[in-house]
Order: sequence, then C-alpha cells, then structure tokens
Amino acid sequence: MNADATPPPDDDATPPPSGPDAAPPGRDRSRGRVRAGRESPQGDRSRLALIWYRLVRALAATWLAAFGGWRSTGWRNMPETGGVVLVSNHLSYLDVFILGVGVRRPLNYVARSTLFLPVLGPLIRSIGGFPIQREGMGASGMKETLKRLRSGGVVTLFPEGTRSPDGELKELKPGIALLVARAAVPVVPAGLAGTFRAWPRGRIFPRPYPLRVHYGPPILPEDLVGLEPRAVTALIRDRIAECIEEARRGLARDLGA
Repeated sequence: MNADATPPPDDDATPPPSGPDAAPPGRDRSRGRVRAGRESPQGDRSRLALIWYRLVRALAATWLAAFGGWRSTGWRNMPETGGVVLVSNHLSYLDVFILGVGVRRPLNYVARSTLFLPVLGPLIRSIGGFPIQREGMGASGMKETLKRLRSGGVVTLFPEGTRSPDGELKELKPGIALLVARAAVPVVPAGLAGTFRAWPRGRIFPRPYPLRVHYGPPILPEDLVGLEPRAVTALIRDRIAECIEEARRGLARDLGA
C-alpha cells in the first residue's frame, strides 16, 4: 500500500498526481479540466476563512496519509470557478475529509442540525458547514445552499440522506432533482471507497485503512434539459455509481488484489 503523504493541493497550485493511475500535471484520463464562471477560486469565503480552511485541510490530509493513506483521481473534473454541486455516496464520518483533501477548491458542507453543538458547531461553520434538518433540507437549507452556489462556492451533498449501513449505494432522495434544477450549475459526481471499512456505522473509533475518491465528469445544466425529476435523480445516481466503481478499482490496486 502506497500512502499519498503529499500535502493537500493549494488553491493556486496544481495538485500532484496521486498514484499510478493518476495523470501527470497537464493531462488527465477524464475529459479534461472544466472551466465555468468568473468567480475567484475561493468562491464564497473571505481570504482569512480560506487560509483557515487550507490549514484544516492540510492537517486532515496529513492525518489521512499517516492513518492509512489516501488517493484522489479525476480531480481535474472539478470546474475551476463558479458554483458547483458535489454529490457523493456516504459511507462514513471520514467522507467529508477525503472529499475535501482530494480537490483544490474549498468545499461547503451540508450537515444535520444536531451536530451544531456549542463547541462543534462553530468549528463546522468555520470550514464551510451549515445545518439542515435531519428529515430533509427544508426551505432554510435550500436557501442557504443556493446562496452559496450563486456566490461561486462548491456545496457538497450526500443525496442518500444518511450513511450507508452496508457500504452499498442506496436510492437517492428525490429532493436532489429540485435542487439541481433551481441551482442550474454543474453537478460533479464522486465515488468513495475504503471509508466504510475504516469507519462504518456502529464503530466508535476509525481504524487504519487506505481510502480512495474519484471525481467524475460534471453533469452540465444543459444535459438535464427536458428530463423529468426521476430521470435527473437516476442520472445522478448512475454517475455516482460509476465513480464508486472507479474508486474501488483503484483501491483494489492499492491493496494488491
């Protein structure tokens, strides 16, 4: 197993390749880098908030590298600027960390309101998290998500609604289609592998295990024109599933399987 101990990529630098299947700078096996919008790379946060985010990301990347190793592929599929919805499968509490260290841009996170306790809440907010109700996004969550997207930020969503109990991708909540329709921004699918083995539901503490994340080509607003909400949800789920398979293949190579 080769742990990627390279510090996380900076927002004004090119991320290094992360493994034998990752392309060198200037080339990627995906469709290439996507450009969108004219906002600055930090999107919806101040320079001070961006510095703090980079520091937390660096600490997370270092810890993940030492804990079991992590690799990121397909990161060039993330648009360089402009609002983006990042959707992924949800396996573990580790998911938000590996998704964040795998791309250059800072992420915003949707988190259930019960996590916003006196100490934990301010920390979550400081790195871009904001609360939603456990039973669904609701009007306030939708408003805040759209606000951050329209400010040029990247908002991370787990459209299954909760962590998978068995490590497999479940059906997506139908609300994702409404959000995507209202946002009218690229949707980047991602697939995670290894985080379920490292920290599944019911386990108190995580255990060392290599982690993988793969980012797929974005689904553009024009790709969804004329599609019914069910078709939009199905398309997003299919793209996430493809990313999961790519991440699993990479993880199998890491483990020598």
